[in-house]
Amino acid sequence: MLMIGWVLRQVVAAAEREYYDPANIQRALAELETQLDQGVIDEKEFERQEDVLLDRLEEAHQWANGTL
Repeated sequence: MLMIGWVLRQVVAAAEREYYDPANIQRALAELETQLDQGVIDEKEFERQEDVLLDRLEEAHQWANGTL
C-alpha cells in the first residue's frame, strides 16, 4: 500500500513539473501567437488564452519559489 502512495506522489510531482515548466508555457504562448497570425483565432480569443497562460506563468514562478 505504501508503494501505491509513493507512485501517486511521483506522478503528481511529474505532472506539476510539466505544468509549471516555464518553457512549456512560453511554447504555448508562441503557438497562440502563431494561431493569431494565421487567423485561426481572433484577437479576443488570443487575449483570453494569453491571460490564462500569463497567470499560469506567474503561478509557475511561485511554484518554483515554493510560495504557491
